[in-house]
Amino acid sequence: MRKKVHIATVYPLRRRPRLLAGRGRPASVPVNVHSIESYDFPKDKSYFFDTNIWLYIYGPIGWPDQRSDVYSGALKKIRDSKGTIYINCMIISEFINAFSRIEFKQQSEFTRFKEFRSSLSYRAIAQNLAYNVKKILKSTLACDPEMQAINLPEVMDLFEQGKYDFNDLLFAQICRAKGMIFVTHDKDFSELGVEILTANEKLLGKGKVKVFS
Repeated sequence: MRKKVHIATVYPLRRRPRLLAGRGRPASVPVNVHSIESYDFPKDKSYFFDTNIWLYIYGPIGWPDQRSDVYSGALKKIRDSKGTIYINCMIISEFINAFSRIEFKQQSEFTRFKEFRSSLSYRAIAQNLAYNVKKILKSTLACDPEMQAINLPEVMDLFEQGKYDFNDLLFAQICRAKGMIFVTHDKDFSELGVEILTANEKLLGKGKVKVFS
């Protein structure tokens, strides 16, 4: 006698409505974008530095940039104002990876990054990296979020548009949840509902843009 085959019932997946940046949310708020060169650094403010800011301050010596002085000066002013700078493991990871790849592009001995990272040449770079990360940690407090603090469905709704970096979306949520000012040179944050401090003229041109939190 032939055995009866169990047939599973497949229920259709209910999709959430697609959430577009700047549309489809209940309330809009103005986003302030401040020039870091004219900002007055109020006392006891909280800040979250993007990876690119740490690279301008503590990046490879062979990667000079005129904005290094601007952001290094801002770091000093925040310390003087008794402000607090927060950091998390994602920023440190991005800093280490970006620093390493900049060094990789500036050498000619290796053609593959993994070979370069496993070489004796990389040891001195790793030591320099560790030294710089320790300096960063002396100026910051950790704010690694618990998963409950992150609205992952909302993050993924925005991520599926293909417009945003996943970590950037997490950083924006952390800043909104903790009321921190985001220090960045990345124009992508003009649509993510965070207060921004920057020297990026293109980003400053988008100040007071209305987005949704």
